[in-house]
Amino acid sequence: MQKIAVFTGTRAEYGLMKTLIKKLESDIDIDFNLLISGTHLEEKFGNTKDEIHFDGIKNTQFLKIKKDLTYKNPMSYQTGETIKLISQALESLNPKFLIVLGDRYESFAAAVAAHLSGIKVVHLHGGEKSLGSIDNKLRNAISQLSTYHFTSAEIHKINVENIIGSSKHVYNVGPLVLDGLLNLKKFSKKEFEMKTNFVFAKKNLLVTFHPETLASDSGISGLKNLLNILNNYDCNILFTAPNADKGSDLIIDIINKNIEKNKQKYFYIPSLGQELFLNALILFDCILGNSSSGIIEAPLFKKQVLNIGDRQKGRYRFGSVIDVGNDYDEICEAVKNIFDSSVYKKEEQFNFSKKFKYGSPSTTIIDILKTSL
Repeated sequence: MQKIAVFTGTRAEYGLMKTLIKKLESDIDIDFNLLISGTHLEEKFGNTKDEIHFDGIKNTQFLKIKKDLTYKNPMSYQTGETIKLISQALESLNPKFLIVLGDRYESFAAAVAAHLSGIKVVHLHGGEKSLGSIDNKLRNAISQLSTYHFTSAEIHKINVENIIGSSKHVYNVGPLVLDGLLNLKKFSKKEFEMKTNFVFAKKNLLVTFHPETLASDSGISGLKNLLNILNNYDCNILFTAPNADKGSDLIIDIINKNIEKNKQKYFYIPSLGQELFLNALILFDCILGNSSSGIIEAPLFKKQVLNIGDRQKGRYRFGSVIDVGNDYDEICEAVKNIFDSSVYKKEEQFNFSKKFKYGSPSTTIIDILKTSL
């Protein structure tokens, strides 16, 4: 029996890997461990470790990252702390593979620790681009440190091959969100309201806005302009929490101030969890902000998406997306067009199991890794 470990530091990557994690833990040929760190352990980001516990994942280790507020750039300090913590955990577990997803500095730190410990890194969702984010180069660095690569699209597979200078162990399995879509339990609006305390209106918007880490103002101007514009529209808005990057506290503060102004219109749930989040993509009329979920997941549902700023610049779109800058007039025109549109293609017309009949990405990943055990 061979050991495989998975690292997760945020709610988003855990949601994408949830099916993979469950399959790894239930596989009798695999000794599995889940390393949990980052925002999973922070209350202001939803204490998403509770979701992992609720999902019944047993073989877990919690790695709390210390914070030092005297550092001007906390990400560099936290990266060093994460490397230390992951190194200690890997020395004890000694797995053959460590699986990481995406481009976050926590995932980069985990990949560095594994590489320096002689443990093979498996990278999910490599080869993508987000030119407006500091994460872009971290993602490429993780690919360089990795032995196995599982990408979300053919164009990303080609990018990884160019980054590492080889096609060996590079596989396109599709976006991991397909696992969630193929097994999704759908909720009615009434059920969603009961589970979240959100109240549906005639028009409903889902807003997720992260710091734009390469912008001098963290892209906050785009969020402020969006909210000033939406104040003039009759709709209800659900915010989810930003990533734990520099500027996230200011975004949360802006969200809370808007809620205090109008608690009947604005709602805030730091983390919905994958099941509720995917249902929100079905039930809400439009997805707004600068999250990768508006570039990958929402277009797969054929939903209207407004992507603001440069954070996702260069990322392959999995469907139709309205892209605007942080400029007030650009955002205003886009929002006007969204509210003037009378045609929404409902998810009921879109059969995921038929569209993605080639199967579950997680099953393919496990089958490939087991051939190397």
